[in-house]
Amino acid sequence: MDHVNRVFDGSTAIRDFLNPESNPPLPLVELPDYLNPFREFGVRIHAKLMYLLPLLTIKSLPALSMLLDAEARGKLKNVHTIVENSSGNTAFSLAVLARSFGIQRVIAMVPWDVASGKLELLRLSGVSPHLQKDSPDGPSGIELARRLGSEPGQFNPGQYDNEANPSAYEKWVAPELWEQTKYKLTVLAVGVGTAGTLVGASRYFRRQPQAVSLLGVICQPGGAVPGVRTEAKLQEIGFNWRDAADCIVEAGTKESFKYSLELCRAGLMAGPSSGFTLAGLLRYLREKKEEGGLDQLRNKDGEVRAVFICADTPLPYLDKYSTHLESYDF
Repeated sequence: MDHVNRVFDGSTAIRDFLNPESNPPLPLVELPDYLNPFREFGVRIHAKLMYLLPLLTIKSLPALSMLLDAEARGKLKNVHTIVENSSGNTAFSLAVLARSFGIQRVIAMVPWDVASGKLELLRLSGVSPHLQKDSPDGPSGIELARRLGSEPGQFNPGQYDNEANPSAYEKWVAPELWEQTKYKLTVLAVGVGTAGTLVGASRYFRRQPQAVSLLGVICQPGGAVPGVRTEAKLQEIGFNWRDAADCIVEAGTKESFKYSLELCRAGLMAGPSSGFTLAGLLRYLREKKEEGGLDQLRNKDGEVRAVFICADTPLPYLDKYSTHLESYDF
């Protein structure tokens, strides 16, 4: 690769382009004061724009990590089909990335109420989507993907308990954040879906000399935000997400779409899960301020340096904004 002009050549050009190690650090952008109600109290909030990855979703990182790990372990030999349960972005990423590993077919168990834009994106990438409505009498999408993935010629990455998932964030995301904030980060907020981001970031930051508070944002009961889960749904996750977090807060559907709208209008094309994570971060900061705990989060410069992850764009979910917001919200 030409690192100056970012030209990717040769037979591995696309695979190199999709590898985060071949690309520059993704932007970290501070929010304007009108989106940060705590600026006057020495709190700075930055958005980490993970949606500027080549596939426009943070899920391309664990997808690549799981494929690389499976390839290294010889698990992709004679595999022609990948099977995975996914809310959409992981399946999309797997479908695109798998072609660089010689695999042409991806079957995905996706929620029955998946956004129509996300469903079209899956079809665009070549995924065969199987709409799944969990029932107490039948197997979950995770269980079904695991069963199908055990058949000859098929492979289930299993993002919900595959260590290559959190390893992607431990290796590629957390160190980049730490360097970009000049080792002054004090709060990192992440939405919890598979818990890969939370677990991987926790492993990295707990090895650092300065404390970073890991905030896990989960969906309120009955909430519907793409890519993140309620506490009940998190029972299906194999990672120890509770121990990885220093604090857990909930966020709701409407506020998630509302904050996403505000971020987009400010110039950051951040989807509903980004608004969700920002909503959780602001709730956490509000609680800390009310209990007099903001000072516990300050770095040596006396600032609270907070970052929230923006996982994807609003484009696959455009039909959902009018569903969850009122006309006056626009």
